[in-house]
Amino acid sequence: MDDYSRQERRRGENRRARERQMARKRRRESLNKITSQSVPKITETNLPVPKGLPSVLGKIRLILRDLLWMFVSRAPVMKIGALVIVGIALVFVGSYVFSGNIFPNIYAMGMNVGDMSVEEASAMLATEWEENTMIKLVMDGQIMTEVDPSELGLSVDTQAMAETAKSLGMTGIPLGASVDPVADVNYATAQTFLLEMTDQIYIPPFEAGYEWADGELMALQGRPGKQLDISLTLERLEQDPTGIVQNRRLDLMTIDLLPTVMDASPFLDEAYAFLTSEIKLQGFDPFTHEMISWEVGSETAATWLVSGVNGLSVREDTFTEYIKNINDGLVNSDKPRYLDERHSLEKLQESLRTSNPEVLLRVRYLPQPYEIEQQDNGFLIGRKNGIPFQLIADANPAVEWNQLSIGQRIQIPSRDELIPVDPLPTKRIVVDIETQWLVAYENDEIVFSWGISSGRDTAPTYPGVFQILTRADTAYGSSFTLCGEGGTDCGQWEMYWFMGVYEVVPGLMNGFHGAVLLPNGGYLGGGGVHTPSTFGCVMSLDANAQRLYEWAEVGTMVEILSEDFAPESELGRNALEFIRTIDTTYRPASA
Repeated sequence: MDDYSRQERRRGENRRARERQMARKRRRESLNKITSQSVPKITETNLPVPKGLPSVLGKIRLILRDLLWMFVSRAPVMKIGALVIVGIALVFVGSYVFSGNIFPNIYAMGMNVGDMSVEEASAMLATEWEENTMIKLVMDGQIMTEVDPSELGLSVDTQAMAETAKSLGMTGIPLGASVDPVADVNYATAQTFLLEMTDQIYIPPFEAGYEWADGELMALQGRPGKQLDISLTLERLEQDPTGIVQNRRLDLMTIDLLPTVMDASPFLDEAYAFLTSEIKLQGFDPFTHEMISWEVGSETAATWLVSGVNGLSVREDTFTEYIKNINDGLVNSDKPRYLDERHSLEKLQESLRTSNPEVLLRVRYLPQPYEIEQQDNGFLIGRKNGIPFQLIADANPAVEWNQLSIGQRIQIPSRDELIPVDPLPTKRIVVDIETQWLVAYENDEIVFSWGISSGRDTAPTYPGVFQILTRADTAYGSSFTLCGEGGTDCGQWEMYWFMGVYEVVPGLMNGFHGAVLLPNGGYLGGGGVHTPSTFGCVMSLDANAQRLYEWAEVGTMVEILSEDFAPESELGRNALEFIRTIDTTYRPASA
């Protein structure tokens, strides 16, 4: 009995244990079923996402899924913690949604615009753009300069950028997010700026040339240069203004410029011969008859030479720089003188072509201001400055010559207008109006000396420094003096051995001549000299005029002196000294 009872009790306990085990199993299955039905599967398609948030919120979705699973499947404490976190998150999001501010960690143009309103962000971006933004101009990887973006025609829409930052929502949490610039470019402004930049960007090609190294003349290879490609640079600006603003950098597009010759060795011997022939660089001042010399070493002169296709040529940039250095001294001296760069280049090129080491350059004069003095009038101003009045009037079209006032300033034109052709430094004619005498020099030695007749009071000869410009065996002229009482029947005279020196007015030239045959068959001044009798020219006895005509050349310098115009050259001063030592009394028999 006892054994049976124990067995039954044991079987009952086993049965109850199995029932409890089955009950626990059923409860687990039931819980799992409830969990699977009540916890939705969180995917990118069914997770609730605030309106406007981009798909990059994957990490946030994962966090929300884990919180939801813990809330459903874990203990009440975990559920409460999850609810607290969700509450905090909702409060955080709500604070930005209702305030209208941009969410944290949002950047535009490198500036953090988080926690700002759209208006505040727009204002800050505008200040940054206007005050602190510069665009680097880069050529071949090298920064050339930095410029204000407005110079390139670039502009940005800061309001649009701020609104875009607002629309990003929580995208910047936690890693941050950036807004691309909303940029535009004004084509005309950009084009104008790049055109102005052309000279700064230009790198000329290096022509094949020469240099001395350890006492030996070496040939230098040519190298390409560069020039700004405005069209391609503008195209880059138009296609990507956003990228240029974002990177604050514009890569300039360029064109390669090839040298004319790459190899200078074919003319190495010719260059050596020229550079070792004692080069002489001289400047001739035609007004003072002064010759100025500049010492030129062969090493310096070598930098002036390049190899052309058919021979040696001039490297313009280095020679021009040398001339500029000379001009610094000439312009700052007492006389406002200078060398013309283009004319000097032509003279050096001519010396290379003729293998002549003596390079003669012409010294020129700048225009000068003049202050009106007491008793000045246009005619007297011209005589004092050695310039015909017509040239002064042309240079001062607004001046009322009948209403000059003391201290008034006018412009005296460049004296080089009187010397239009290359001056001849070996020959000079000096005329003294006061003594009515002429002295001619060749290589600083007197070759002629005789009496002359200059212009009468009503048509005076102009003093100044001039040159022979024209030549004619016979020339013709006339004057109202030759007209009849009614102003008609004006005759024409013939001038023999005429050489034009300067224009009084356009079309009327004064100069040297011999006898003047009048319409009535007589001769002007009775054929004599020594008394002012011409209409502005310088007249010699016919035989002397012919000798002068046959000796003088176009370009021969002429210095005409008067009480208003003192000699400028040493030869002019010597001529006055010489005239004082001779008897200038007119004797027809000695003519």
